[in-house]
Amino acid sequence: MTMAKGFLFGATLVGAAAVAAHYLLSDEQKDQLKQKVRETGSDLKEQVIDYALYAQDAADDFMGNADQYKQSAQEKVQSASEKLKDQKNQVVDHFSNDNFEEQTASIREQLASAVDDKDTSDDIVIDKTNDTPDEKDQTK
Repeated sequence: MTMAKGFLFGATLVGAAAVAAHYLLSDEQKDQLKQKVRETGSDLKEQVIDYALYAQDAADDFMGNADQYKQSAQEKVQSASEKLKDQKNQVVDHFSNDNFEEQTASIREQLASAVDDKDTSDDIVIDKTNDTPDEKDQTK
């Protein structure tokens, strides 16, 4: 027997048992069973509505927070952009300012005097260009 046939056989058997049990119930038991099914259906319906409302609240909270995060990120980007523009303007002003030449002139003078004052008497120079090769090197 295949799985589909087994399922259909089981469903038919359960359905037949339910019908037989229904006929064996008294009218009062049938009314109680109907009332219980209605209550269970009503409870299930309320639970589904509650879960839908919870989901909607969660989605609303998420969207509200997303707007806040977006606004915060935009503010941070704007602030960083303004700081960068200010720094750029300071650098441009510094290089285009007439005092820049005066400020760098003293540095140039110090560098030039350092090169002129260089004392080479303490330097060690190894120059092997004038040495003659050893006898061992000539035999090779």
